[in-house]
Amino acid sequence: MNKNIIQIALIAAISFMSYSCVEESVFSEDYDVNLPAATITEVSNDVPFVGTQIVLKGENMKSISGVAIGAYAFKIIKQYDDSIRVELPRQIEGGPITIINKYKRQFVSSQIIKPQYYPATVTSWPINIEKGKPFLLKGTNLDLIKEVKLNGKVVAVFGAAAPDKVTYSSAGIEMEIGDKVLIEMTPRTGNKQTSTEIEIIRPKNTYVPKQSLLLFDFDAAYTAVKGDAEGKGYPFTYTAAKGFFGNALEVTAASGNGWNGIYLKVENDNGGQGYDLSSYNKPYITMLVNTNGGQGYVQPILTAGGSTNDRHFTGAYGYGDDYKMKTNGWEWRSYDLVKMGFPVVKGKLDKIGIQFRGGNVNGSPFYIAVDQVMITDGPVTPTLIWDAEAAGGGDLPITFNGGTGLTGNYQGDKYASYKYTVGSDSWSWLGNIMSVGGLKLDPVAYANGIYINFLVNTGNTEGYAGIQLVQGSNKLANQKLDPAYGDNYKFRKTNGNWEWRSMKFDVSSWDVWGGSAAAFDITKDFTLSFYARGGNIASGVNAQLHMDYFIFTTVPLDPKLISE
Repeated sequence: MNKNIIQIALIAAISFMSYSCVEESVFSEDYDVNLPAATITEVSNDVPFVGTQIVLKGENMKSISGVAIGAYAFKIIKQYDDSIRVELPRQIEGGPITIINKYKRQFVSSQIIKPQYYPATVTSWPINIEKGKPFLLKGTNLDLIKEVKLNGKVVAVFGAAAPDKVTYSSAGIEMEIGDKVLIEMTPRTGNKQTSTEIEIIRPKNTYVPKQSLLLFDFDAAYTAVKGDAEGKGYPFTYTAAKGFFGNALEVTAASGNGWNGIYLKVENDNGGQGYDLSSYNKPYITMLVNTNGGQGYVQPILTAGGSTNDRHFTGAYGYGDDYKMKTNGWEWRSYDLVKMGFPVVKGKLDKIGIQFRGGNVNGSPFYIAVDQVMITDGPVTPTLIWDAEAAGGGDLPITFNGGTGLTGNYQGDKYASYKYTVGSDSWSWLGNIMSVGGLKLDPVAYANGIYINFLVNTGNTEGYAGIQLVQGSNKLANQKLDPAYGDNYKFRKTNGNWEWRSMKFDVSSWDVWGGSAAAFDITKDFTLSFYARGGNIASGVNAQLHMDYFIFTTVPLDPKLISE
C-alpha cells in the first residue's frame, strides 16, 4: 500500500515537473494570448503645423510605445487610457498615422494627417563662397526649405538643418557655376528668395593650431590683486571653489556694483619671460565660466610695452554677453583677441590676465567662477562625446573611480576605470570601454580641423585603448594612438598622473576595418568607441586604464605652460 502511494506521488511529481517545463517553453516561444491593440478613433487636428501638438483619441492608448507617419516619429508628451498627446516632428510628410504598442502590435489609422509648414526666410546670405566648400544660410525655419540652387544647379544639404541655420555644399559643381552666383531658395511654403550676386573665391588656407597655453588653472599658485571697487555692491569675496577640473576662482558680491571699479585681477607674466603670440594664427582667450544661473563679469587684460589694456565681452562673440555673463553651469568660452581690438596681440606681451568687475550687473547678486584660462590658436568649439558622469555604453565591466594613488585632476565626480591581465595573445579583442552613438559634427564650425581630446591615467602600470569609428559599413580604427606623446600601441606610462591627449582627428590615416575612410561623413550619425586590448603590453602584465572627458574641439585641449 505504502509502496503504491509512493509510486503514485512520484509519478504525479514527475508529471508536474514535466508540465511546468513544457508550459514555460511554450509560453516563452509563442504563447497565444489575445494582447490588446491600441486603436485611433479621433484626431484633434488633421492639418496641424509641424512642431505642434495634437491629441489622438481611441482605445488602449496607454499601451502605445511609438507614433509615426512613415519614417517620421512623433514625440509622445502625455498618454492616458483613452488619449495620447504627441508632437509632430518638423521634418515630416503627410499620410496615415501608424501606432505600435508595447506588445509590438501595430495599427494604421484611417485618418490622414496633412501637415502645414511655416514659411522659411533667409535673413543672412554668405558674403562670398569658397570654391567647392560649404556655405551657410541664416534665417528662420530654414529646416523647412524645399530646395536651394546655385545659378540654377541644385545643391545638397551639408549636415543637419536647424531652424535658424543650414549649410549647403558647393562641391562638384565648381566648373559649372562660374565666378559669381545667385542663390535661389525655394521653401515648402511661401515665396522664393534670391540673393544678390555672390562672388566665388579661392578656398582659404587652413592652419595647424599652435599649442594651447595655460594661464591659470587655479590649482597652481597664483596672485590675486584687489582692485579699486567701491560703492553699492562692495565689498566682495573671492575664494577657491570646485571647478570643472580641480579648483576654480569664485568671485561673489551681494549686489553687482556696475562700473564702480575693479573687484579683482590675476595676471601671468610667464616667470618674467612674457608671451610671444606672433606665430599664432588666431589667438583667442579661452576659459571655462560658470555663473550658476546668476550674473557676473570677467574680462581679459593684456600688457605690452608696459601699457595695460582691457576689452569687453559683448553679444558680437556669439554667447549673448552684454558686458555681463550668464550661464546655468560650466561653459567653454573662446574670444578672438584681435577682433576685440587690443593694440597688441600677435606680438610680444608682458602679461596676460583677467579682471572681475560689476559690469552691467546692477542691483542683483554677483556671482562668477572661472577655470582653465588659456590662450588657444582659434576657438575651442566643443562637442562633448562622454564625460564618465553617466554610463558609457561599453560592453566591458568598467568601474568608476577605481584607481589608487592617482594624482592631478579628472573632470567632474567620476572617471572610468578598467583593469585587466594581458593574455598570451595581447592583440585579442576584449571589448569596448565606452561606446557613444548619434555623434555628428558641423562642417562649418570644424572647417579648420578636428581634435579628439581625453584624459588618461595608467596608474603605476601600463594600459592600452584603441579608437574605433562605425558608420554604416564604414569601420575605422586608430590603433597606434599619437606618437607625439610617446604612445605606441599602448599609452606611455603616466606614473599615476592624469595626462591630456589631444589627437588630430584625421580618419584618412586610420586603419580601415570595413568600408572606406573616404566614405566616412562627419555630418552624419556615427559611433565612437574606445576598445581594450593588450596591444604592445607584455603578456601577463596586470594593466590598468583610467579615462575621462572625451571631447571634440577645433584646437588641442592640452593646456601646458609656455615655459614647459
